[in-house]
Amino acid sequence: MTLAAFAATPGTAGAATGGDAFATQARSAGLTGAQAKSLQNRVDGYLAKTGGTQVGANKIALPGGELLLTLPGEERARDLDAKDAGVGALAGCPSTYVCAYKYENFTGDQINMFTCNYLYRVTWNTTGSWYNNQRAELRAKFYDSSAILRWVSPGGPSYDAHADWRWVWWVSPC
Repeated sequence: MTLAAFAATPGTAGAATGGDAFATQARSAGLTGAQAKSLQNRVDGYLAKTGGTQVGANKIALPGGELLLTLPGEERARDLDAKDAGVGALAGCPSTYVCAYKYENFTGDQINMFTCNYLYRVTWNTTGSWYNNQRAELRAKFYDSSAILRWVSPGGPSYDAHADWRWVWWVSPC
């Protein structure tokens, strides 16, 4: 089992991989300069806590998954690289993935997880939600701060629209 913990310096991922491109992408999504800066600050915060690589204005690539941030003023995450992102294409939970959402009812920032036996860091201390969009025999695993398995979901598809993230520090999709 691999713990998803990486060293990252806030602000360096965007600069190293296309900060100008991310700013252009944010403007194309209709964000003001202040909103784009606020979004980048949130991205930097996640990079410091979870690692990964910034690959879009609101997207961080994680090993075997990704983290999508909601845009300022929006409730649901969307992939700005998607063909129809300009018209509000919601990310949804891809088939064969487990998705964790910062807030209840599948809203807020979203972690899409694919790689089995890999622990993805959940940094939220709220009531959120999750969706297991995998095959029936695959169950998501939820771990505490000591990486001890504390709960296993039903097989997919299954979900909880009102999940307590306060005790969850790590999730593995299977």
